[in-house]
Amino acid sequence: MTFLTDGGRGRSLALAASVALLLVGTAALCWALFTQQPQPPAPSASDGLTQAAQGSESDGAQQNGARASGDGSAAQTEPKDTAAATADADGEQEAEAQPGDSSGQPSVEAMARSTPLSVSIPAIDVTSDLHALGLNDDGSLQVPTGERYDEAAWYDGSPTPGEVGPAVIEGHVTSQGSVPSVFFDLGELGRGDRVEVTRQNGSVATFEVYATDSFPKDDFPKVAVYGNTEGPELRLITCGGEYDPEARAHVDNIVVFARLVSG
Repeated sequence: MTFLTDGGRGRSLALAASVALLLVGTAALCWALFTQQPQPPAPSASDGLTQAAQGSESDGAQQNGARASGDGSAAQTEPKDTAAATADADGEQEAEAQPGDSSGQPSVEAMARSTPLSVSIPAIDVTSDLHALGLNDDGSLQVPTGERYDEAAWYDGSPTPGEVGPAVIEGHVTSQGSVPSVFFDLGELGRGDRVEVTRQNGSVATFEVYATDSFPKDDFPKVAVYGNTEGPELRLITCGGEYDPEARAHVDNIVVFARLVSG
């Protein structure tokens, strides 16, 4: 039989403590690696809204107020509808729309109203069912929650995709636990990329991106995003930029601007 001396017992306790500290440190490192908030891709400067507006002037397009502060009277995305939205980092949004000019001449005839069912964005490997969301009691835009948290959503106060005006589709940038969500890669979209929206009547509205831009949340260009347009357009909205750990939110919004090219 072997007896443990006091010195041996002390060495064993020290070893056990070292192992425990090592395990705690490893666990902390793993937690940091897997729960850190990723930074989503930023739009290319050459694909920004201002550049796109300037580039379309030769086609008779009018600049659509990209530098507007968003101040002014509330406007309508549709007759009798006074709501639109600006997104926060978790998809939380504040409702407020402003009138604006078209970002370009309509390239195809507008489509009849039909509820959107799904959206496909091949350039970033996104395919998602769509569900309709409205407004909260405080006027803010509802956001995907629960089992549909990682789905994209169509704001039902905006036109259906394919109708005249800016249809609005939103999606979270990250899921719970900092996992990339449906629109995490939205900032990678550039001019010429396609967005396809399948509608309830069986038709598919295909949009072509003409600008992707990032805006500080305290200087969101509501006129450019939610203003009236001459033809059918689409806005895809999520959050982006650096992550503020105190606010638990990204500091910017990423917005993709697209116009209908076939339907």
